[in-house]
Amino acid sequence: MWLVTRLLVIASLMVSQACMADWELAKEDSKRQILVYTRAAEQSDMREFRGEMRVQTTLSALVALIEDNKAGPEWIYHCRALEVIEQVSERERLFYMVTEAPWPVKDRDSVIYSVLTQADDYSVHVDMQVRNDVFPANDDFIRITNMKGFWEFRPEGDGWVTVIYQVHADPAGGIPAWLANSMVVDSPYYTLKNMRKMVAKEPYVSSRLPHIRDIASGE
Repeated sequence: MWLVTRLLVIASLMVSQACMADWELAKEDSKRQILVYTRAAEQSDMREFRGEMRVQTTLSALVALIEDNKAGPEWIYHCRALEVIEQVSERERLFYMVTEAPWPVKDRDSVIYSVLTQADDYSVHVDMQVRNDVFPANDDFIRITNMKGFWEFRPEGDGWVTVIYQVHADPAGGIPAWLANSMVVDSPYYTLKNMRKMVAKEPYVSSRLPHIRDIASGE
């Protein structure tokens, strides 16, 4: 039994290392336990990013934060506005987001469909992808029509959760190389850094959501 368990652990580590083989470490903040990776994306000049963070919090606190659209501009990097267009179900929603860009680059907007699922091991996955068929373009912004990504919250026990924020997006409209390169590092880093602060505050720290099972309580 001991040998089987050890082999399973080794196999798991090998799979994990293989999955991360094409990612390059772009930023590390050991104090806040944040790592940012990037990698080349197929058929795109924009790199994909993956931010990882370990934080002491609950699954409900994390989900409550990402579902609080009014708070979006307070913690999502360069988020100017975040509005729910339609709450399809308790775990599905369609939302509209405006992202600020430094002058003279034009601000971007996007319509995103998200679906939340929770596995038997309590991990939470929120899949995100753009929808281009439900909301008319706004002439004040450049519409992002190519984006996909996810949030993942993996409970580790003892109150710790690993947060993964992974996205690839084509901002369209022509972005200077210096800005594009900084965006794929700064966006996950500052978003996760701000998330750490937010989930330690009310109302998130005491949140309990009916559609989320927290590992501590087993609910």
